[in-house]
Amino acid sequence: MIHDCEEKLKIIPLTEEENNEVDAAETKRARNFTFKLCGIELGEEIEFCNPADEKPGQTFKVIDDRHVEYQGKFWSLSALASEFTGNKSVAGPRYFKYKGEWLNDIRDRIGF
Repeated sequence: MIHDCEEKLKIIPLTEEENNEVDAAETKRARNFTFKLCGIELGEEIEFCNPADEKPGQTFKVIDDRHVEYQGKFWSLSALASEFTGNKSVAGPRYFKYKGEWLNDIRDRIGF
């Protein structure tokens, strides 16, 4: 409720430039990551790497189109990266490599 001030509100339409910015932001958002779209088959391995230090990390087997196996459980990339980094909200593909290439870069190169 606006406490009886509704009549004072004005609707100000977005400018053309603001509309273009909104459209660009909406189309820029990446689709959900899938191994299949990146050409990664079930059973192949990916490697966890912290982008801050580029040191080789632990490898994980791809078990379905969106999950890897770790300690007998199925994990999404974001959940596993969050577990390892201690950050609550992470973009999982930014923390894993496939054959030496960041998953996020593969997704960008393919264009999805």
